[in-house]
Amino acid sequence: MSSVTRKTDSTDSRGEARQSALDARERLLAFAFAASDLLVEVDRDQRVTFAAGAFQSRLGRPGESYLGQPVSRLVAAEDHAALETALAHLSHRGRLPPIGVRIADSARTPFSLAGLAAGGGERFCLTFGQLPAPLPASSRVAGDQASLLRIAEPRLREAASGGAAARLALVQVEGLAEATVLLGHGAREELLDSIGEAIGQAAPGGAAGELGGGRWGLVHGGGLDATALARGIEALARARAPATAALRVAATDLPLDVREVAEARAIRALRLLVSRFAEGGPSAIGPAIAANDTGGLSHYIRALGTEAAAVESAIGRRRFRLAYQPIVRLSDRQVRHFEALIRPLPGPDGTAQDPHGFVTLAEAAGLAQALDLAVLGAASEALEAAKAAQVAVNVSAISLSDRGFASACLAVLDRHGGAKDRLLIEITETADIDDAEAAAALIGELRARGHAVCLDDFGAGAAGIRHLKRLPVDFVKIDGQFVRGAGRGGRDRALLSQIVQLCRASGADVIAEQVETEAEAAMLGELGVEYGQGFLFGRPGHLPGLKG
Repeated sequence: MSSVTRKTDSTDSRGEARQSALDARERLLAFAFAASDLLVEVDRDQRVTFAAGAFQSRLGRPGESYLGQPVSRLVAAEDHAALETALAHLSHRGRLPPIGVRIADSARTPFSLAGLAAGGGERFCLTFGQLPAPLPASSRVAGDQASLLRIAEPRLREAASGGAAARLALVQVEGLAEATVLLGHGAREELLDSIGEAIGQAAPGGAAGELGGGRWGLVHGGGLDATALARGIEALARARAPATAALRVAATDLPLDVREVAEARAIRALRLLVSRFAEGGPSAIGPAIAANDTGGLSHYIRALGTEAAAVESAIGRRRFRLAYQPIVRLSDRQVRHFEALIRPLPGPDGTAQDPHGFVTLAEAAGLAQALDLAVLGAASEALEAAKAAQVAVNVSAISLSDRGFASACLAVLDRHGGAKDRLLIEITETADIDDAEAAAALIGELRARGHAVCLDDFGAGAAGIRHLKRLPVDFVKIDGQFVRGAGRGGRDRALLSQIVQLCRASGADVIAEQVETEAEAAMLGELGVEYGQGFLFGRPGHLPGLKG
């Protein structure tokens, strides 16, 4: 009897232990769901291994459908860079304090994301809880051209990979400057804010940006009536300011469907389209809006072929010069090196093309490698003449992904041995590198030859963190838009602090670009940034030691 009793006691004990464990797990889940809608576990490859919560109601799919998928599928494309940074920080620190991100529903609903490392750092537990109030307006409305593209480009990538559709609405308010000249400053600003707000609210989950000159852009997923939007803006203007009754509003909605075009070229074509619309309105992008049914970005890319011959000729004949902007050590303002920046020479009519537009057009036309090699050759020649300077030359990720570019690049460097140890390479691209193995091999060879490598545009896209993980680099340059956002504090400053920590942990020195004020320089120094570039330290100009 006693043996039976002991067995029963043992069984009861195990049962109580199991029940206690179940109670503890249920209690922990209850605590988690009290503050969160979605509970997710991911592995070191950022793939979902556990999903529980209100997935069906929030994202329209059951949680189990995300198993094995990248956790980025849960987050809106424009916040993938923030997610990548947050996960890298979590991997490095073991804990992620709450940050704001938008989930991948049609409304881009703002959520709070927090996380904790588990299992010895082999997996990470994430919680998503809806915020009681929207993210600040600056997070929902892009603001200007550069920040609009910062949101539009990941939307394009998402659409190109089979995700949610992406569209770009472009709005021009003709006669705005003349009509508002009679309004006081306050009334004029109020009208502009009202127009921007109306455009931003024209499509669920859309993000708007003011492009200047009475022009706006709106990236969205669909559901926009461009004609109704135009008439609505006209009515709004008449109601708020009768003096603006003569305003004429034109709006067009373009598909960003580029599944038959390489992603890198599509992104550059998008940048060019937005830039040209900002400068010249609808007439400057005629091929894109030839017909809304057949137009859009794909049609615009095909039309760019007619401009490629002139650009190719300009590159081949080196119809450009280089201007050099200093990069200084923040602690003592001593120049570390200069960045070589291209400046196209005037054409037959005496006008020079905008540098950004020239480079973007060349890349969109498939001439990235030719341009990079031409600039590399020109900078190498300048370095041989200016014996003391050090110079950084931009090389596109498009070129790095091309195995044929590597041999051509090294051949240029071999012809200019006097530039060894003084020529740095900047990898410029926020998108992913198509052939990471080829890129890593070329970077390794460059560093073996004494050329330092810098990762540019960091913070502007989700790919930057992946580049930092798999490419050996000596410097990381933080994107200027990200730096300006951090100057306003809040979320961007917290993310910038995390980025700086990650870069320094990887062994890379950090450069911040577009530094324009002493306050920005002081803020960056406090965050641990070593170097700065921007008008505060010097504008692009002559390379010291170079004659002529």
